Amino acid sequence: MEQPKSEIKIKKVLFYTHSPRAFRTTLIGYLYEISQKYPVTLLSEKLDQETEEALKDKSLFPKLKEVIPVYQFTGEKMNLFVKNRYLYRMAKNIINQHKPDVVISASDTSSLFELYLMRFAKNIKALKITIQPSNTSDIVTAEKWVDMINSYLKFSSFLPLWFRLLFVKFRKYLGHFLYYWILPLFVGEKPFFGKSSYILRRGNSGMRDTDYQIVFSKRDYDIYLKDGVSAEKLYILSHPLARETRKFFEIVYFNDLKKDKERKKIVTLMLPEITLGFRMEDYSLISKKEREEKWVEAVKLVNQCLSGWKIYIKPHPDTKNLNEIKESFESLSGNIEVVIPQEPADKYIELASVIIGLPLSASTTLFTASLRCPEKPIISLDFHREIIGDFYKDHEGIEYIDTKEKLVNLLEKIYGNKYQKKSRGSGKKLSEKEYHNFVVLLDYLFKKNKNETN
Repeated sequence: MEQPKSEIKIKKVLFYTHSPRAFRTTLIGYLYEISQKYPVTLLSEKLDQETEEALKDKSLFPKLKEVIPVYQFTGEKMNLFVKNRYLYRMAKNIINQHKPDVVISASDTSSLFELYLMRFAKNIKALKITIQPSNTSDIVTAEKWVDMINSYLKFSSFLPLWFRLLFVKFRKYLGHFLYYWILPLFVGEKPFFGKSSYILRRGNSGMRDTDYQIVFSKRDYDIYLKDGVSAEKLYILSHPLARETRKFFEIVYFNDLKKDKERKKIVTLMLPEITLGFRMEDYSLISKKEREEKWVEAVKLVNQCLSGWKIYIKPHPDTKNLNEIKESFESLSGNIEVVIPQEPADKYIELASVIIGLPLSASTTLFTASLRCPEKPIISLDFHREIIGDFYKDHEGIEYIDTKEKLVNLLEKIYGNKYQKKSRGSGKKLSEKEYHNFVVLLDYLFKKNKNETN
């Protein structure tokens, strides 16, 4: 006898971590919600010890049945074609063996494993959901910035800029053809057709095999819509740190840090990996030397204005010249300490009373900090007024500062206990496509999808 549509139930969920940082700061919150109700298998990259220990705790993840290592972003390096075959086989075998009702990931366009995973999930008619893993921005501006960076890093400066940009564009199309056409053909699969392209910076997640794309806010909804994602696919669910799931992050990541927090004042400065940049006004180059001089200038101002405070400088995990950076900053004051780049940024966000993003300040770190510590001053610096340097301009919970004078004025208010942060809006009514809980949204989308396909 056929089961009534209203009683259709989810029996098995596959959930992919995506990158370790995205999982720790965001996606693990959704996994936590799902595992309270539905059996879930986690397809996992190599994670930090805290996160791996948390995943073993049945009181936190009561229905997490299995963890399968993937190693797309982590693990040993492989030849591209060897890795492509490995990821293809893994995705195909996992789908064939587990036959899930639902597959959840962070993207249906940006990584080979997710492209294969979504394709094979589509073949068995599983529900496919992609979730925004981090903050997002205007793709046209981002594309221009990436092209300019590559024109300086990949080609000799003796060549004219227009010629370098032409070759950058040519390389992008070759990369797109390799990634979305040659690699799948190499393993006997059809090319990944579609308008979105991670390589070309075209479109966004939600334009390929996924059934639904979940975003954090109406702002993100509009960005994804503008990028070409169908409105029928888009749903809104706020970041796990902005909802009841925050309690999970407090248990796993926050509480021990609060116990260890020093009594003296602390400021954490986030140091980006990118050293080159381009001014918004005329696209002129911001050199590595100029960038580093502004970093030192900003650190000196912080040290002067917040006299006696402990200053942690947290470099990007991919930072190469750590010894040079330590010497440059730690020589300025005994209060300054450059920490290990690979340490989780959230440790130093929690310890700090103030968080500052040094230019180019466009990373996800400040976004998650604004959700994690909404009461703290969080500052984004843009002294060069550069392309995507205003990433956090008008962003709720983050102070955008583009001059030394404004920074000094703000730091003096903080030092004198005169700073008052604007309160976030509250009590906003949920829109028709906005949900407060991932399980509620998942149930709705699963039944909707089944009813439409039956």
